Formats: sequence, C-alpha cells, structure tokens
Amino acid sequence: MDNTERKFQEADATVDQAVAAFISKIKSISGKWDDVAPVYIVERALLELCDELTKLIDDPGIADSIGPATLELSNALANYRDSRGVARRF
Repeated sequence: MDNTERKFQEADATVDQAVAAFISKIKSISGKWDDVAPVYIVERALLELCDELTKLIDDPGIADSIGPATLELSNALANYRDSRGVARRF
C-alpha cells in the first residue's frame, strides 16, 4: 500500500468515526423530552447538517475543486434545507 492510499484510508476512518459519534449523540438525545418527538430531533439535525455542509462546500478552498456531482449534492442539500425549514416552521 502506498502512502497516498494509506492517507485516504485514514481520512475515511476518521470521517466514519465522526459520523458514528454524531449519530450516537443524536440517538442519545432523541426521546429525552416528553413533548418533543424523536423525528423532530432527526429533522433538526438533518437541517443543521444541510446548512453547515452547504457552507463548507461553498468555502473558496473547497468550492474551487468540487466536481459536478458534489455541486449537485450541495444544491440538493440547500434545496432540502430551504424547503423543509419553511414547511416545518409554518
């Protein structure tokens, strides 16, 4: 295995760990409040992720090197965030 491949494997493992920790935290707070449905927690987390990941993708250091699929995903995240946030709040 070359050095580049090892770095990608390390990056993948780190992302997997971060996602697992995030999911664990969301599961731990889901159902914590009697009057707050667990789906509300999941939707709020998804909306926040959409917002934050869209900002990250739009960062000039990243935006200059994204491909069409990532741009499409970023647009889909922004569209979901914008449509779901408005629909849920009214």
